[in-house]
Amino acid sequence: MPVRLLAAAVGLLALTTAAPATAVPATAADDPAGTPAATTISITGAVIDPKVPSRARVTLAYTCAPTDRPRSLNTSVEQTDPDDPATIAFGSTRTSPTLVVCDGTPQTQTVTVQSKTSNWLPGPDAVVITTLTDLGATPPAAADARSIPLDLPPAP
Repeated sequence: MPVRLLAAAVGLLALTTAAPATAVPATAADDPAGTPAATTISITGAVIDPKVPSRARVTLAYTCAPTDRPRSLNTSVEQTDPDDPATIAFGSTRTSPTLVVCDGTPQTQTVTVQSKTSNWLPGPDAVVITTLTDLGATPPAAADARSIPLDLPPAP
């Protein structure tokens, strides 16, 4: 149950700090004063790693302004087994700040989330939450949370 409480708390944080999903980040060209781009993030997909079913690949799209301040990109995934509600796959990852590109342009990145408890199940929804903090931007953090059915990627 503590995992669900943590996920709920992070979800509430995401709702209170997230930029609107339809918002277009401001750029220096849009503002004569040169205000940096707003920090935004969006989860664009999630799939189970076909070779290692305890890993999920989450694809993210984000924008953040250049800064010399620390950045943090955190992603978590939680999935309850519909046949056994007591079985919950859960994992989280933090991307190294050196791999977070903040130059005011749209970026995409795929992160791997390893389940700490059980393998991810193809089909059932998973709650995916991601947060990007960029202390030099306005707002200083952006988050996205989605319910996404995890599945195996299409065969090549």
